[in-house]
Amino acid sequence: MKKYLVIVFAMVAFGAVSSMKAQLDEGVEVVTNENVKKPFPVVWKIIHKALDEIGCRVEVEKNAEGDKGLFKGNIRTEFYIFSTGEDSTIDVLDRYGVTPTIRMARWISGRIQYKFVLKELEDESTDIRLVCELSGFESYVTSKVHFWNSNGILDKQMIDKIKELADNWKD
Repeated sequence: MKKYLVIVFAMVAFGAVSSMKAQLDEGVEVVTNENVKKPFPVVWKIIHKALDEIGCRVEVEKNAEGDKGLFKGNIRTEFYIFSTGEDSTIDVLDRYGVTPTIRMARWISGRIQYKFVLKELEDESTDIRLVCELSGFESYVTSKVHFWNSNGILDKQMIDKIKELADNWKD
């Protein structure tokens, strides 16, 4: 009888570990890199304009001139609510990332935070590194905000918006 209990316990423990590993594997951080053929100050303004157009406010921004006269900077936004309502939020959240597994969860809001790292290059172009973090409020089981990584769709949409604004930018 002890053998059977040990075997059952081992199977349950192994199943729990493998499902936990699967959740962690799905949550790989997506980093989007893009080079824009504009100088740093212009790209800085373009990013602010793109954020303004969707109604997303900047929380923290820093920029500085490096040793070679080239600029570097960071922009982190406040959390922008892109989905509300118990009926449709889970469908929207599942489209943009792998939500945490919570049985009987009721997601009532979805948010995103954009994190930009900019670096000016010697050819007067600017490298942009973008990481997006998603979060949502689950109201039924945990009554907490949970965080997870974006799958890259919203990241790409923001980069596409920045490239479109850069192409049409008039100095």
